[in-house]
Amino acid sequence: MKKTERLVFYYDLSIRAESRTFEAPKPISVRKAFQLMELVPMEKRFKDESKGREQFYISDWKWEGDLISILVNKSDKGISDPVFTIPQKKQRRTAEKREEEGQDFSVHIVVQLPQDDQQVALILIEYCAGLGVVVVQRLLNQILHEAKQYEPQYYAQPHPDGAVDNKGNPKKYNVAFKCEFEGHISDDFKYDLENGKIRSIELITEKAKHTSIDEDGYIQEKCKTLVLTLKDEGNPIKDKFNRIINAITKKKDDYSRARIKFKTPTGLDRTVETDTNAISVQGYVKKEKLDSFEVDLKSSYEKFCDAILNKMKNLL
Repeated sequence: MKKTERLVFYYDLSIRAESRTFEAPKPISVRKAFQLMELVPMEKRFKDESKGREQFYISDWKWEGDLISILVNKSDKGISDPVFTIPQKKQRRTAEKREEEGQDFSVHIVVQLPQDDQQVALILIEYCAGLGVVVVQRLLNQILHEAKQYEPQYYAQPHPDGAVDNKGNPKKYNVAFKCEFEGHISDDFKYDLENGKIRSIELITEKAKHTSIDEDGYIQEKCKTLVLTLKDEGNPIKDKFNRIINAITKKKDDYSRARIKFKTPTGLDRTVETDTNAISVQGYVKKEKLDSFEVDLKSSYEKFCDAILNKMKNLL
């Protein structure tokens, strides 16, 4: 982390419902998910990983209107003690951790709840290596799971077939809720497709997965792939990006995934995958750089750093 700037990434946040008992359980809104998370005491909003060597936890949380601010921290016991040097003076100093201590890092998060609870929420996440969106997702899912102890009625739903028990009451089945993040597509992705060279576009479906190819079922289908190419690639047309995206989304009912292979304008070979229903490309998530801070920034905070948080809110 640099002490003079920060990177912030843009995502859409939605809540998925899962059940081991029946299909298509009803999800809850993002607002309701955070209301449930707030029921969990702050000291229980944490998640241990790597056999206790890493602990992810919430150190600050504020809800104002439709805006939720969250400070997520990581305490890592596995990182080597930091060493500080002044080479010209041949000076070296090691900051030694105690046995139970972990080196701490923080990321600020801002959630903009939608006016319509049926829609996704916008979430901005400050970048920190080892404390990215996947870690944030696992931590929020853990807290959402813990909330079941406080409002268990939200984690059980009547079966859609209307089944009842011996007393005539609707039978209820357990439901779990998970956070899902979809990154906003960055301008870099559009630029690379517009100005690079497309190798191929593959549309992939698993609708006939496990269908037998031979008589005894030893050989089975895994997926079907439709391979596309571009006409007159040597003479690029205008608006190539939108043409590619539109072609992919038009096939969403028949193909669930798309794989694009291309060479960037700088000559780098890239392969990206995305759902055809909601285009989101890992590695091409929209980001903004925050700079011009009046104070040096720290790698870890116990409470919100207003300088970082206010600049993130301004991005909304």
